[in-house]
Amino acid sequence: MTYQEFIHHIITGVRDALGSDYAVSVQDIVKNNDTHYDGLTILSSRHNLAPTIYLNHYYHEYQNGSPLTDIICDILTVYRQNRPSEKIDVSFFTDYNRVKSKIVCKLINYERNRGLLADVPHYRFLDLAIVFNCLLEAGPSGSATILIRNQHLRLWSVTRDDLYAIALVNTPRLLRSEFRNMADILKELTADTDCSSLQEDASCPMYILSNQYNRNGSVCILYQNLLKNFAEQLSCDLYILPSSVHEVLIIPAAPSTSCRELSEMVREINLSQLSKEEVLSDHVYYYSKDTARLTM
Repeated sequence: MTYQEFIHHIITGVRDALGSDYAVSVQDIVKNNDTHYDGLTILSSRHNLAPTIYLNHYYHEYQNGSPLTDIICDILTVYRQNRPSEKIDVSFFTDYNRVKSKIVCKLINYERNRGLLADVPHYRFLDLAIVFNCLLEAGPSGSATILIRNQHLRLWSVTRDDLYAIALVNTPRLLRSEFRNMADILKELTADTDCSSLQEDASCPMYILSNQYNRNGSVCILYQNLLKNFAEQLSCDLYILPSSVHEVLIIPAAPSTSCRELSEMVREINLSQLSKEEVLSDHVYYYSKDTARLTM
C-alpha cells in the first residue's frame, strides 16, 4: 500500500468509526527547519478546536507490520485523550492586552527556516532567528502555542520591538531556566548499574541548560545575565554547544579544549541523534566573561 493509499484508508476508517458529527481531514503541516508532516484533524460539531495527529510515523508502523485496524484504534485513543472538553474561547487572541502576558520567544535556525521567516516577525541572532509564540499552556508532556505572524502585528497594531521587549520579560517568568550537571544525570541514569569506571572528568565538566519542561529551552541563552552569572560563578569563558532546539550544552573554556572537535561533535549529534525538526545549529558559540558577548 502506498503512502497516499494509507492516508485514504486512515481518513475513511476514522470517519466510519466516529460518524457524521465529525469532520476528518489531513493537512500539510510545516514545522521547524522546513519539516513537513501530514496532520490528521478530527473536529467535532461540538468543538471549535482539535488536536493534530501526525500520520507519518504511523505509516512506518504499518510498513513494520502493524495492522491498519490497530493504527486507527490508536489514533482514536490519542484523539479522545487530547480533544478539548468544551468549546474554547479564542476571541482573546484578537486583543493584544489579553495576549501580551503570554508572549514568549524561542530560537530556530535562520537559514533552514527562510521560508517561514518571511511570514513571521523575527530578529537575526548569530546564525539563528528569534521568533515569538503565544504560550497557551506548558507542562512536562508538551506545550500548546500559537506562532505569531506578521498579520497578528497588523491586527494588534504593535511592532516586533514590542514583542521582543515583552518576550524578554515573559519567557524567563513562564519558562524558568535550569542548569543540570551532566555527571549528576549520568549517575541518575546508571543508579541501578555497576558503573564504577564511569567517573566525571573534573577537568572538563559539562552542563545542560534548558527550561523546566525541556521544551524549546535553547532560548535560555538569551535570558538576562544568565550566561554572565554562570561564567562568573565558574571564573572562566564558556563554550555553548547547540545540542537541539530544546537545550544547549555548556563547557567551561580551557586551553586544551578544541573548538574544532566540539563542532564535529555537534554535527555528529545533529546527524545521528536528532530529528530534522530538532536541529538548532551546526556551530559552536563562545561566551566571553570579560566582554559579556556571545559569538560564533
